[in-house]
Amino acid sequence: MNYYKNILCAIDLDANSVKIIQTALAVTGNDPAIIHVVHTCEHPITGYGELTGSNHQITETQIRQKTYPELCAVLEKVNIPKGQGHIIFGPPAEGVHKLAKELNCDLIVVGSHGKSGLRLLFGSTSNSVLHGAQCDVLTVRIED
Repeated sequence: MNYYKNILCAIDLDANSVKIIQTALAVTGNDPAIIHVVHTCEHPITGYGELTGSNHQITETQIRQKTYPELCAVLEKVNIPKGQGHIIFGPPAEGVHKLAKELNCDLIVVGSHGKSGLRLLFGSTSNSVLHGAQCDVLTVRIED
């Protein structure tokens, strides 16, 4: 019997994404039904080129159109249904916390580069996820 009933994996859609999800699968005894996967994107910024008079805008829809196939490719590699993949916008830790709460997750799995010193001081998503989470957090050591 699995201790965790609902797991959220936060990924960057990089080469380490599969490793992070595979770790979550190992925790569940390879039960993909209880795993959700989230990728967080920055909010699109609208800039108005005053000199050129053109509107340089990228929309959330355009970002989703690019990101969704990448997320689906990762989910397919680990046999997790596409419906359990999520794309959210905003600060990563805040988005992960909010989604974990909405999904009633009891574990968040996130990758960690093991940064220290100044690199840690100026920001670590995994550290931010850990300190604001209302459930357990498992950090997976990944390579830079």
